Amino acid sequence: MLVHVLRNTLIPLITVIGLEFGSTIAFAVVTETVFAWPGAGKLILDSINALDRPVILSYLIVVVCMFVSLNLLVDILYRFLDPRVRLEGAR
Repeated sequence: MLVHVLRNTLIPLITVIGLEFGSTIAFAVVTETVFAWPGAGKLILDSINALDRPVILSYLIVVVCMFVSLNLLVDILYRFLDPRVRLEGAR
């Protein structure tokens, strides 16, 4: 029974974990600003204040790639956890 229940409960759990991990990446800027930690959040805020457009653009590209990769990983995990999840053309 544990195997069947665990597989069904892992699908929403993986969704929530993926969303929370994405939020953690996005809100690192706030955390680093509040606690004055040096990191990517401080870098992006300093770049915004100095109007350093290449750094802002590269930071945004990296964050977007991380979000896309995370969503792809969640979708791939769906396929392994629930065999009913298939591509449209797959038989």
